[in-house]
Amino acid sequence: MIWIKNTSGKPDAMLTFAFLSFAVVTINVLLATFSSISFNGVDITFVQMDAASMTAYLAATFTAYVTRRWTDAKHTGQDSSENLGG
Repeated sequence: MIWIKNTSGKPDAMLTFAFLSFAVVTINVLLATFSSISFNGVDITFVQMDAASMTAYLAATFTAYVTRRWTDAKHTGQDSSENLGG
């Protein structure tokens, strides 16, 4: 799988998920501003996401990303078995 690389140059799944959730919400907001598009008799309508849904969608991925970055920074240089208490 292809992941976006973080500032350390490592592939980062949470950064990729945070970016994708931001892109989904942004595209939805942009499409919802048009409400509908008609082309050759075909009507496509776009419904705006509820603000609470957008907030929950973005907050969950952003919080997971920030928490993982904080955990990585806190435990840099330690053996993974030490991180697990073993």
